[in-house]
Amino acid sequence: MFNIIVITPETNHPHEADILHTLVIDYNCTIHIRKPNFNLAEYETYLQKYNQLLPHFVLHEHHSLEKYFPVKGIHLKESDRKSVKEIPKDVKVISTSLHTIHDVKNILHEFEYFFYSPLFESISKQNYGFNNTYEVLKETVLELKKTTSIPIIGLGGIHEENIVFVKKSGFDGAAVLGAVWEQSDPVAAFGRIASMV
Repeated sequence: MFNIIVITPETNHPHEADILHTLVIDYNCTIHIRKPNFNLAEYETYLQKYNQLLPHFVLHEHHSLEKYFPVKGIHLKESDRKSVKEIPKDVKVISTSLHTIHDVKNILHEFEYFFYSPLFESISKQNYGFNNTYEVLKETVLELKKTTSIPIIGLGGIHEENIVFVKKSGFDGAAVLGAVWEQSDPVAAFGRIASMV
């Protein structure tokens, strides 16, 4: 099954709560909470708004909150992964971020999936990413799958017009951010993306 994961915007969208509620209830989405500028108290306040959605949330920051909120788990950024020598067994680590085949070869933890990026020019970050062709994506996935059996989630510049290439090239899913949050109707934008696969 090809999964589409939604990553939250760094700064809160004015209708974020309603949008996340719809994405979880209507589409059963996994939501990655990425709020790098939030301090611990702000992050905690944010999570308190979403009681029934928490089992769908993966935390990118303030991982200690995983002990106090029934979230799906945590995401280890590249810097986190390199600084943590051993992950405690009681921590639900779901995913990490990888950018090269060399990174994939050095994974020590059995993640549920990992983000591989960037696939295309980023929608949310200026001057970041590539214009990969379908052939390049397919070759990349073949190389990655020779190295690991962990499901690979493509990330970076994915939208309704190129998500088909991501799926056909062999990725196990896609993560979206700008293609949802930078649209006038984020839920409708997600629906269009999901309908393509």
